[in-house]
Amino acid sequence: MSIKNVIFVVLFMAGVVNAQQINGTVVVSGSNTPIANALVTLHGGSNQVTTAVDGSFIMNITGNNLLLVGAAKGYFYQSVTTDSPANNVIIALEAVPTTDNASYQLQSPQECGTCHAKQLNEWQGSPMAQAGFNTWVNDIYAGNGTAGGMGGFVYTRDSAFAQSNPNSECAACHQPQSWIDNPFTPIDTSTTNPTPSVQHGVSCDVCHKVADVDTSKINFPGIFPGAVHFTRPDFGNQVMYGVLGDVDFDVPSLMRASYQPQMRAELCAACHQDAADPDENHSYTGVISEPTYLEWLASEYANPQSSQFADCVDCHMGPSTDNEVCSVIPTPNRPVEAVRNHRIEGSTPQFLENAVDLNMQVNGSGSELRVDVTITNNQTGHHVPTGVTVRNMILLVEAWEEGQDPLVNPLVQTNNQIIHDLGGIGDPAQGYYAGLPGKFYAKVNHDANGNGPTFFTDATGIQFDNRIPANQSDSSSYTFALPNQVGDVHVRARLIYRKAFRFLVDAKGWTEDGHGAPLADVAAPNYGFLMESAQQVVSGLGATSVPGNGKLSLFILAGLLMLLSIGYLKRTY
Repeated sequence: MSIKNVIFVVLFMAGVVNAQQINGTVVVSGSNTPIANALVTLHGGSNQVTTAVDGSFIMNITGNNLLLVGAAKGYFYQSVTTDSPANNVIIALEAVPTTDNASYQLQSPQECGTCHAKQLNEWQGSPMAQAGFNTWVNDIYAGNGTAGGMGGFVYTRDSAFAQSNPNSECAACHQPQSWIDNPFTPIDTSTTNPTPSVQHGVSCDVCHKVADVDTSKINFPGIFPGAVHFTRPDFGNQVMYGVLGDVDFDVPSLMRASYQPQMRAELCAACHQDAADPDENHSYTGVISEPTYLEWLASEYANPQSSQFADCVDCHMGPSTDNEVCSVIPTPNRPVEAVRNHRIEGSTPQFLENAVDLNMQVNGSGSELRVDVTITNNQTGHHVPTGVTVRNMILLVEAWEEGQDPLVNPLVQTNNQIIHDLGGIGDPAQGYYAGLPGKFYAKVNHDANGNGPTFFTDATGIQFDNRIPANQSDSSSYTFALPNQVGDVHVRARLIYRKAFRFLVDAKGWTEDGHGAPLADVAAPNYGFLMESAQQVVSGLGATSVPGNGKLSLFILAGLLMLLSIGYLKRTY
């Protein structure tokens, strides 16, 4: 082929590519300043690109009357309609006003549900909806959530800061509406006349009005002034923030949408990442009480380039049943997975059963049984367990002879890998596992006098933290003395999740969780939620058995005895 023909083919192919392209720039409305890292999305979400440093973008797409939507943090969405190919398409984004109207009254969830009925229905069954009233929070704060609430630690009575900071910061997460309207207010523990803040919990207008989360203050508790910034509107400028890239709805008096990518992780951190304030100067540089966000940030799950990348929304807000986002206007043809379920679940059975893997290896030799257990955190984007520091896990390893009760007549353990006292001191049959073979996993704080565990508000240090980080494993070994007689030996490993230390549950008399559901921590047979388990029956083990495993050892032993008997008979006759 001649050079002339080659040039013609190259130019022809370039023309084909260009015929499928739309190129343009995303700029600031009025100044034409380019916006880097803005999103440009085909309405419906099937095609999306990110702008370069100079605000430019190229989309390989064909069709007529294509609706493209520009989005960037701090700006209202803006759409343009164009055909393909097209050059020099300009998408001008208007900046969201940075003023915050303190006189604005946050809307009730029911008002939002007028147009977003599906999302309201999902949210109403969520922990977010129930955050305003939690009997455990009331018991820890003022002791009036349940009949036994004055037992154990009560902040307003027992904390070192009860006099100097009687309100604490509980309401900043559990009743954020009151803190938005009037920061540093106490938590409302009333059960007879609940305020809107109690009734609404963490509501639609709380989350969707957050303009920015200052990550330099990520350890500040909840909706803290200066750490979380809101855009409460003046009349005619009703901004609502979201994470979809292709929103094309703009009715200023009702809703002007703005892209806020921090709603996928940093907004969650506002209430799932905080620290103590031992100096009482609102610096929150003390012991980290809820570490979930920073645990995630340090993991491979927070790396956008990783195949494991997943944020809070990906895991805790699964795909909705359909792609409907509004019951009033037609729904764009978005993928279902783009629209997230608003139940916002956490430590549910489904999550706990799919958090980690447990592997157990059993070997018997001579007079000893060895059990090796490895727990791998391969399905969770943060430490396990995480959240408030009373949450814990117990690995319970049991070995017993056939026909015996593992808690009454277990095999005698010969090494010292046992469960910490926080596993509960008392009758193992009632779920008090301290001193039994196994391991206790938790983050345990101490106070200024070195005593622990202590509630996070009073924490000055950490006694120990042996929780399992994302993508890491923890292994432990257990040895048991085999019985004298040969027989079957049962081995079992159970990983049990508890919402609180057993001593605290007992002190408060809790039989339900903070939202009224039965508490697994005090219920047989596991006295906690069973996350993982493994069980094995090993035959032919006993202190008199030939080293080995199972029935093969008995067979070899029988053969040896037969040979010895034959030799004896030959010598005799």
